[in-house]
Amino acid sequence: MVIILLLIAIAIMVLIDILVIRAKSAKLALTSPSVFNKRSLIAPEGYYFSKGHVWAKLMNREKIKTGIDDFVIHALGKILVSEIVPAGSKIRKGGVMIKGKFDSKTVSFLSPVDGTIDSINNDLIGKIINDPYNNDWGVVIKTDDVNKALVPFYVGNNAIGWMKDEFKKLKDFLVMNSYKPELVGVTMYDGGNVMEGAIAHLDENSMNDFEAMFLSL
Repeated sequence: MVIILLLIAIAIMVLIDILVIRAKSAKLALTSPSVFNKRSLIAPEGYYFSKGHVWAKLMNREKIKTGIDDFVIHALGKILVSEIVPAGSKIRKGGVMIKGKFDSKTVSFLSPVDGTIDSINNDLIGKIINDPYNNDWGVVIKTDDVNKALVPFYVGNNAIGWMKDEFKKLKDFLVMNSYKPELVGVTMYDGGNVMEGAIAHLDENSMNDFEAMFLSL
């Protein structure tokens, strides 16, 4: 009888341990932040990518459609578009084309070419970018020589390789500028993850450095 009671007690303790472990695992799953890695980044066919993480898609011999690439969206987090340069405006390469907000910070995206703003996506103003390569495009620019304007851009396999290099550069940047190692991921030195929206957790000076390193032309 004593042995039976002892076995029942052991079984109950084992069951309790199992339930505790499951509860902790469930809590960890709920609280673990979303992450991304170099395999998460997309460079769709037919899209050109500027050094400032603005994409371009050829519409005809004189017009390109542009928007913000998904690398920046992963790095900054939820970007709300606050301002787009008005249609009809002349713009120079490197001029501010789109302004956005994320967390409590602001960010500017630069025009990758010289030209005239032919049209803008009014539906994007006041909206968080969720579909960067389709519905959430930003600006159509008319330029004198589209083929010449697109020469400095990355496309195809070159774009994919560049994205991977940018991801590595981002991890190094976070190591140098963050006091929160969890932003970079536990396996950063063997190709690991970066927390979605990691840049939002940095201070204003680090954000300025990010813009200079990743968004300038």
